[in-house]
Amino acid sequence: MSVYRVVVTETPPDWNPDGLDDVPPHPPEPKRYLGEHSDLFAAVQAAIEHNRQIQGGQNREWAVVCEMGSGGKTWRGLRICTPLRYKIASIWWPAGWEPVSPFDVPLCVCRTQGTLQEDLLTYDQALATMKALNQQAIDRASTLWYVMIAVENEPISRSISYDPAGLQTTVEIRKIHIAQPAEGGRGDCSHCPARGLDCTTVSE
Repeated sequence: MSVYRVVVTETPPDWNPDGLDDVPPHPPEPKRYLGEHSDLFAAVQAAIEHNRQIQGGQNREWAVVCEMGSGGKTWRGLRICTPLRYKIASIWWPAGWEPVSPFDVPLCVCRTQGTLQEDLLTYDQALATMKALNQQAIDRASTLWYVMIAVENEPISRSISYDPAGLQTTVEIRKIHIAQPAEGGRGDCSHCPARGLDCTTVSE
């Protein structure tokens, strides 16, 4: 099981973050840590709350989320996961499931049907896209539903190869997570054919 640690590093004096989960360039080794979480989003929220409290002040201690025991490009034994970026993916609309809002994510998500954008989005951009697509899906009785996929910052592996023609191929593998927007819930499963199963134990 992954363990996500919220660590504190120091920011440059003139650094302006793009968001509360941003990471300063070339951050020095962590000074201390604030806590550990088994859930990535809980760790990110803890880091955001810390950074919100110090933003605009003289305190340069900035919180960053890392995965413990995983080699990264910046720190030994810690792979930096923030800032998160997002993509939108389509899934099959589960049989018998009904959304309450366009931000709902069914518990039985098991396979995406392909990413819509290759471009990485901010949280707000992804949220707006999810809302628009799912509202359209509701209005038109679509067979597809759309979810937000959170992409971690540093890859878990990276390989570079060259072919005889002199072309370089770089392959990076990153962890992804299905995000549950705070604005939504899990929808209505009361008409699901498998409603007798305990879907609350289903993980991403």
